[in-house]
Amino acid sequence: CKSMKWIILGLLMFMANYGAYAKSYNKNCFAHHIKESITINQARKPVYAELTNGRSNKIFNFLISSEKFSLIPATFYDLKARAYQKKGVPVYCYEFMSMNAAPEFDPDRRIIPEETFTAFDWKHYKKIIDEAAKRQSVKDVKKFSLEAIRALDSQPNYYCMLRHIFESIYRFAYFAPMHQDAALRAGLKSPMNLSFDVIKLQSLAIAGSYQIDKWAAPIQKEGIPLLCAELPKLLEDLDISQ
Repeated sequence: CKSMKWIILGLLMFMANYGAYAKSYNKNCFAHHIKESITINQARKPVYAELTNGRSNKIFNFLISSEKFSLIPATFYDLKARAYQKKGVPVYCYEFMSMNAAPEFDPDRRIIPEETFTAFDWKHYKKIIDEAAKRQSVKDVKKFSLEAIRALDSQPNYYCMLRHIFESIYRFAYFAPMHQDAALRAGLKSPMNLSFDVIKLQSLAIAGSYQIDKWAAPIQKEGIPLLCAELPKLLEDLDISQ
């Protein structure tokens, strides 16, 4: 059918770009993403502080300190991914989206949520994602993280941090098989452990993300897009039907 034709064409174009990566070897993609996020959050902290009379400082202090701490594992895993990247297998480089893809930031723009902030059962989704990650089931990690994202659709102006974590977990699972296939073609062992190691790290961040979203909710209720304007949408360039 016509729709299938476009899906196949899109996949062929994507894989062509994936293969072309070997000509432009990048490194330190994990740490670069963290540093980029730190820079943005440091710049926006005083802007939001003025809008919220300082109420947002606790959130940005927690975020920035957490990001600085995460540079330690990020550097460690970047080093482990280096052998793959040198052979044109972009482990960690497609998983992280540039912060330039975040929504346009306008501190004077207000969107008053129509929905009510309600509790979200993050423990349930963390548990089933953890179990799937332990089995290294790409299919189930994608399935459960997408279920969590869909469950959050009823609160589009809240839970921006938690949604971002689930989207990132999905994104890692999405690219893991592609990296594995490319590595095997290059004569390298599977990098699947590297992909799932970071998925497990991201799962550890689910509880903290939920807490951040609870702190942010009263500010977001006033129409101030705290966090929602800092985080790019991570599924827009993916075929999530796969």
